[in-house]
Amino acid sequence: MSRGGLFLVVMAGGSGTRFWPKSTSKKPKQLLSFGTTGTPTLLQQTLSRFDGLVPAENRMIVTTGSLSPAVAGQAPGVRILAEPQGRNTAPCVYWAAREVQMLDPDGIMLVMPSDHYIPDIEKFQATVRAAAGWAAQNGDLVALGVKPSRPETGYGYLRTIAASGPVGARKVETFVEKPDLARAEEYVKSGRYLWNGGMFIWRASVILEAFDRFMPELGKAWSAAGGDAQKAYPSMTATSIDYGVMEKAANAVTFELDCGWDDLGSWIALENMADVLGARREGGVVTGGELLAIQSGGNIVDAPGRLVAILGLSNLVVVEHGGAILVTRKDKAQDIKLVVDKIRQARPELV
Repeated sequence: MSRGGLFLVVMAGGSGTRFWPKSTSKKPKQLLSFGTTGTPTLLQQTLSRFDGLVPAENRMIVTTGSLSPAVAGQAPGVRILAEPQGRNTAPCVYWAAREVQMLDPDGIMLVMPSDHYIPDIEKFQATVRAAAGWAAQNGDLVALGVKPSRPETGYGYLRTIAASGPVGARKVETFVEKPDLARAEEYVKSGRYLWNGGMFIWRASVILEAFDRFMPELGKAWSAAGGDAQKAYPSMTATSIDYGVMEKAANAVTFELDCGWDDLGSWIALENMADVLGARREGGVVTGGELLAIQSGGNIVDAPGRLVAILGLSNLVVVEHGGAILVTRKDKAQDIKLVVDKIRQARPELV
């Protein structure tokens, strides 16, 4: 094997709480499809974006042990790293980096979530190639920053300074938490801010050096367990790669991604995909079932095999799946976890 190859690491262990009741712990959103019958699942779409870029033998998916059979069924031939327990993204990136380094000491990791929407694959791949080339030549940690299309309050941001390298490489000054609307509008207007899409590119050796500096306890746990992830995981700090490493690193840069990206974080995100999915109807967006809307508008409906009639109500989310029905205002869609927490106590079979 030639050294310095590209390796894809897909993080697919989340539970997709905000897409309940369609998304559950047994079959979370990354294993679901949104759209007409035959549409690939979100995980399958993620993998297909790297066709022609990363060979099958260089792909791996990090997920939970309970989900690994279902994930393997959707990704034949892809190596599965089954976590013994969820510990957020820092431990899973650490484990994957160890695996890549064993296979290729100069390997370049493309770390990607499994549940994003990206319509322009050509532009996406072009940016990934440019960022991977930069990571191969420099000891930097690259975050793909998404060009904002609106003043979004549901995403974190990357504040950048003037680029010191080739066009496309921009120094990350700081990682910014989710802003309020007024601040988000300022961010978009300034041109210095990009959405933090949670997509990263780096040499495995570089991210492992960063872990040794900022989270040395991971390396200690790994060594104490003899490199056995199943034994090391319980001792690994449960935190995100953003908080554990990226927010502290002085060598973080970003490449601007302009490919129509959107984060499928909640039911509201389907409105941004409606035209591509062919889901826009009179009265709202329908990804399953039928909608009869009278004196109503702006609703989101997913109820396969059902007719949903809405009279005089607007901006609702109505979802029916697996014996459960969710009805909420769209401005509360980010808080569905509150419902799931209650149902987990009373009806755990539904979550």
